[in-house]
Amino acid sequence: MMKLYKFYIFKSVIVTSLLSVGLFVFVLLTGNAIRDVLGLLASSHLSWGTFLELILLLIPYVFTFALPLGILTGILIVLGRMSSSQEIVVLKSAGESTWAIVSPIVAVALIGAAVSAQINNYQAPEAFRRYRTLLPNVFREDPLSFIEVGKPIHEFPGYVLYIRKKEGNQLEDIWIWELDERRRAVLLVRALHGEISYNRDSDSLVLTARDGFAELRNRENPDDLKRTPTTISFRETDGIRLPLGRLLGRIPGVSKPAAFNLNELIEKWKFYNRELEKLKTRSKLGDSDYRVVESEKIKYELRIHKNFAMAVSVISLGLIAIPLGIKVGRKEAYANIALALALAFVYYFLMVIVGWFETRPELHPEILIWLPNLGFQSVGIYLIIRENRSC
Repeated sequence: MMKLYKFYIFKSVIVTSLLSVGLFVFVLLTGNAIRDVLGLLASSHLSWGTFLELILLLIPYVFTFALPLGILTGILIVLGRMSSSQEIVVLKSAGESTWAIVSPIVAVALIGAAVSAQINNYQAPEAFRRYRTLLPNVFREDPLSFIEVGKPIHEFPGYVLYIRKKEGNQLEDIWIWELDERRRAVLLVRALHGEISYNRDSDSLVLTARDGFAELRNRENPDDLKRTPTTISFRETDGIRLPLGRLLGRIPGVSKPAAFNLNELIEKWKFYNRELEKLKTRSKLGDSDYRVVESEKIKYELRIHKNFAMAVSVISLGLIAIPLGIKVGRKEAYANIALALALAFVYYFLMVIVGWFETRPELHPEILIWLPNLGFQSVGIYLIIRENRSC
């Protein structure tokens, strides 16, 4: 039967970790929302319903990072508080070993790792796929929503538009400025009226201007007022293409490994494995076809390992947090959050370094991805053993 103090530690770590996870989910959601959708909501491109749906779809994705951070912070806060109030010393004086004291914390880390593995392999990929599809489709279902009347439109890279009036796809009093890399106007198009449509093949809006003129400036120095711009009148222009791809990403059909759940990743890995076996019988190992297929295979294999490695990071960060929480002994939450962020930064920085070898199958990045976990767990266990011997 679990001793009372173990239940106390278990409950304290669970509650504190859940609160910390909630904090990090909020912070990460806010960051992603500001980057992706908040500006679109402010400019009335998104309804509140769609905005909330997109935010909900982000939760499983940010949970991948928030859960390890939250449990890490929860462990540091609880152990820091217990250490500063001498509770750890009292338990050791009563004959309890460090391993016995921290066993409820290890149990929390194991539960967190199991939950994280489930989310990383199933909920997060499904939500990522839905998010990456829904956001672009909001505009591709009504691409003309980008055209707002009565104010400059800066959403299209390389262009600024101004439309005085719009009825359906018919436009009146059209101003179009084409900008260079330094955002200087090199071309001005003015037209009395025109129309705009969406071309799915090129994933762009096509604006056709009628009854107007174009003012061409010197592209090398458009600000040179000494050179008179060339003015050309026109009855109708060829369609001016305003690509949506750079704004919204590619046309839906998400194919990134991050968008596949575990079962789909395994199927992809098996498929490319079979293709490699076929190529081995008729190609040299250095052939470009072989390298391309091998690169595709390693992408999906690496994703499988990464999803599980990120889940195991809950245990890795937890193990190293235990001795640090006991030693540092700070009861202030902000100090423990700062320490948690520092540890997480080191861990994720190592994961980023390993990711650089994704295109080098000969280095086996699917094995290297486990090195940060191995390093953190080794250091954590070593420090716990030292702490236990000092009892």
